[in-house]
Amino acid sequence: MQHITRALLNKYSGSSMEKKLLDAGCGTGGMFSLLSQFGHTTGIDSSTKALELAAKRKNSILVQADVSYLPFTENSFDIVTSLDVLYHLNVKNDVEVLKELARVMRPGGIMLLRVPAFNRLRSTHDEVVHTRQRYGKSELITKLEQANLDILFVSYANCLLFPIAVAYRYFLQPKTHGSDLHALNPYLNMALAFLLKLESYLLKYFRLPFGLSLVAIIKKNDLQ
Repeated sequence: MQHITRALLNKYSGSSMEKKLLDAGCGTGGMFSLLSQFGHTTGIDSSTKALELAAKRKNSILVQADVSYLPFTENSFDIVTSLDVLYHLNVKNDVEVLKELARVMRPGGIMLLRVPAFNRLRSTHDEVVHTRQRYGKSELITKLEQANLDILFVSYANCLLFPIAVAYRYFLQPKTHGSDLHALNPYLNMALAFLLKLESYLLKYFRLPFGLSLVAIIKKNDLQ
């Protein structure tokens, strides 16, 4: 997924350390190394524990805050990323959160948004990570429009792994509660990672018809 994030940011924002970037819902800071290539990065998260772990990476400004109420003035950031945050149970009103993210974007700035796709793919993993909902493409577009945002690009992602995931979740997944995350054979892991890397090239030129995730590049409406 980092390959996909890099490909989209390269295409729509370019790399410049003069830019200011907000990672809204940064968690433990796993994306900081990548995002810092596109600007001076500030990460916010509501979890004290996550920020303690993120602080060990030492390459980002960290602020404890909720995505619904960002402690920044209007037009503060050139790039805003929200990666697998909007879907969370703690986000009570996703349209209002989108408006808040847009508020801190500078005119001409962009937002990279990623959310899980297809509510029919809900599993015990979604319960573990406190998923409020998974999104359909048309539903996400509607919410972005309600937030008065200009959509530059929206596509499904994790497309090439979609058939494998569907087969696993419907036919192979153990009937137990818990996360899908577990160690894989390193060769299998390399093969799966290769498919996502391949997809990052496809997304430069095409919109994918289905997938486990949705990604969108959004521009702040000039009237906001």
